[in-house]
Amino acid sequence: MSVVTSHVLQISPPRERRSVGRRVRRVALAIFFASVAVNAALGIYALVTPDFGETQSKILATSLCVTAAVVVALACEPAWERALLGPVPYAGAILGGTGFALAVFALWSEIDSEVYAKSLSSVMTAATACTVASLLALVRLPARHRWVLVVALTLLALGATMFAIAPWLGDDPPDTYLRSMGVVLIAFAAFAVTVPVLHWIDRATIVAADVTDAVRYCPHCGMAIAGAPGSPLHCARCDRAFVVTPAAGP
Repeated sequence: MSVVTSHVLQISPPRERRSVGRRVRRVALAIFFASVAVNAALGIYALVTPDFGETQSKILATSLCVTAAVVVALACEPAWERALLGPVPYAGAILGGTGFALAVFALWSEIDSEVYAKSLSSVMTAATACTVASLLALVRLPARHRWVLVVALTLLALGATMFAIAPWLGDDPPDTYLRSMGVVLIAFAAFAVTVPVLHWIDRATIVAADVTDAVRYCPHCGMAIAGAPGSPLHCARCDRAFVVTPAAGP
């Protein structure tokens, strides 16, 4: 059974968000390609010149940080545009940019502060967790498997929090704490790997969803929805309005 989704009038916030998202994406891509070109040029220069010094190394590291910050922003942007996970994608992009900016500042000013290093580690951990969560949120699962994603995101939040706190516990954190953190991160990895596999297994269910009887899932984000085919529907999760109708037969 195939389906056709017809968009109806969208609510203004998602439209504005997509418009802003497109502009941000264009700027981010321009910065990304420019930084990649700089990285490549500096890398080639380092190989062919005998006097690649400390200043050139700092410039290369700075360019790599800019590239990484843009990659984080691009990874978070789709979830932000689709209004998934509330402020998490936006926080991931902001924290990523802040973390790499702090790294560049430390590189050029040669800061030797334990507190600064620990703060940078905590910021980068939070940015990484928000970015991973934003990518996982893009996976569409039917209602019966949504709990797997919820558990994965919960473990991610817990593991990231424990990892961010660890440096502040001193040079020798309690062994019980480290073991507990390891258990949480391993469990998260297991669930995180399972999420895309379930998406692949249930892709037909997500698309079709027995539209002859009822619309059961949002075709955009996979959230459970109760509605009739041909009727205007609205998803509270991704804030999109749509109409699902059976596709015409051959």
